[in-house]
Amino acid sequence: MALHSLIDCHIHLWPKETTNEECHAWMTPPDMPLAKPHLLQDYYAVIDNANSSDAEFKVRGVVYVETDVCYAEPNGNIAVWARGPLDEIGFLRSLVEGRYEARDAEMLLGVVPWAPMHRPTHVLEEYLDLAQDRAGPDTWRRVKGFRFLLQFYLDPAKFRELVLSADFIANLKLLGKRGFSFDVGVDQHRAGVWQLEMMSEAMHKAHEGVVEGEKVSFIINHMCKPKYKDVPSHSIDKPGGAFDEWCNAINAMASCSRTYMKLSGQFSEFPPGSSSAEHITASIKPWVKHVLSCFGPRRTMFGSDWPVCNVDGPLAGKSWVAWRDVVKMALADPDISLSELDREWVWSKTAAEAYRI
Repeated sequence: MALHSLIDCHIHLWPKETTNEECHAWMTPPDMPLAKPHLLQDYYAVIDNANSSDAEFKVRGVVYVETDVCYAEPNGNIAVWARGPLDEIGFLRSLVEGRYEARDAEMLLGVVPWAPMHRPTHVLEEYLDLAQDRAGPDTWRRVKGFRFLLQFYLDPAKFRELVLSADFIANLKLLGKRGFSFDVGVDQHRAGVWQLEMMSEAMHKAHEGVVEGEKVSFIINHMCKPKYKDVPSHSIDKPGGAFDEWCNAINAMASCSRTYMKLSGQFSEFPPGSSSAEHITASIKPWVKHVLSCFGPRRTMFGSDWPVCNVDGPLAGKSWVAWRDVVKMALADPDISLSELDREWVWSKTAAEAYRI
């Protein structure tokens, strides 16, 4: 049996100091299971146990993605109003410099912090300077891209006003010119397919008039959070329904060069306590198959969304293993028909290429 080297392209971490609503607005008491420290040592406990039970996989490293840290209403001093995201970078620096576990620096292959994409370009430029200073050289070389979550913009007019604004497009072009990618977080399930459609338009605009080597790379999170609940009995809905709309939007996104898709985050789109990995694999097969038909294995990558995967995953705190098994079964499906090399791209090579690891 071949040994798969695995890069987990989507994990989150936070220290004890930020496990509150003041730092993360979504950590609401009293029943938020994620409102406790989640460090790489906790991640190791999961993957080391998984490696011992399944010798087919070995996690080579991870890509950290920002955690939607709180920031203040923008004012004249970005060092003040963006203190939360800058402190997040400081926390990542402490990991790289070995203040928690000796193996952290080796495991943390890439970092995707927050960036003020909603502000004028000169503000983004100032923030990047502050972020680089806060990170220090060893952490900054791990910064591969940035994310500004768009999924919470639930008003179509405000979403369009943001992502198609001159500033937002200029900010995307700036990231590309500086060699950074942009992680795209949009949500068909809770918002609507219009988020995907408008973001696709923005992605194409960000490449207009830009030489190929300076075009920003887009790394799409969580398959754009599909609307599975509209698929009765886990079969495809009627033509023109949510599945068809999602497929059309994914086609448009995939047609944009330098664009990648993460197989990640799907447990959050199912009801809590969903059944086995086998059942989930069968349920999402049409979506995974479409992603791979559009992007191909060389633009598709594995991500666990740890520890968020534990909240609604079928194995609770061990749901990292469940998601790995879902992806493993999906990639082995004869209908999807991937070669051994194709699967290597999904498990690690695509992430290494997209994030320049």
